[in-house]
Amino acid sequence: MQVFSTGSLALFYDTRVNFLAHVYLANGDPDSIVGQLCGDFVRGTDLARFPTAIAQAIRVHRAVDTYTDRHPLNRQARQLFEAPHRRYAGIITDVAYDHYLALEWQSYCDVPLPEYVALVNESLASRYSVLPENLQRFLPYLKSEKILQNNYYPAHIELTLERISRRRDSMKPLATAAPLLWQNSDRLKHLFDDFFPQLIAHTRELQKKSADVNNALLKD
Repeated sequence: MQVFSTGSLALFYDTRVNFLAHVYLANGDPDSIVGQLCGDFVRGTDLARFPTAIAQAIRVHRAVDTYTDRHPLNRQARQLFEAPHRRYAGIITDVAYDHYLALEWQSYCDVPLPEYVALVNESLASRYSVLPENLQRFLPYLKSEKILQNNYYPAHIELTLERISRRRDSMKPLATAAPLLWQNSDRLKHLFDDFFPQLIAHTRELQKKSADVNNALLKD
């Protein structure tokens, strides 16, 4: 496994960091993969500059984040952490869930993780011109440092929390969050196992509704 410096990547980590879960939820569709990743790098409601399928995936991404934040199981997960880490419990949970997804990848996806990551990289490269600038800058790191597949390793999870802690001074408590994550890992894993199938079902319904709306527009 590679070991990386924290400084160069810190600027790319905002409050949402569950990249692996989002690209998994794209279900192997290239436009959806791109939109799911764009969702962490695009602000505002005006998505007119994106192709329709990518814009739809960005909206699905945002709906997934809202569903995740409000889900009772994830409220339980956040309650496992006390001040000063409680404020960042959602971030810690996001990072932990990507770790559990990587560990259990073969239970959720028939395509091996390295092959799926290759599809992610190909999808982003083929649609590079429509990506927001900050995502374009992030791509070399995403690929060269194997950020998606390295979620499998505990050391990478600890490094991710360290990187996020450097985002701004107020997030410094995340630098000491890893021991608490591992302390609560059995409970967090149980909550993930209960939550993630529900998230998949909810996302598939969102995607179906989005596709139905698009098909109706095409018929008009």
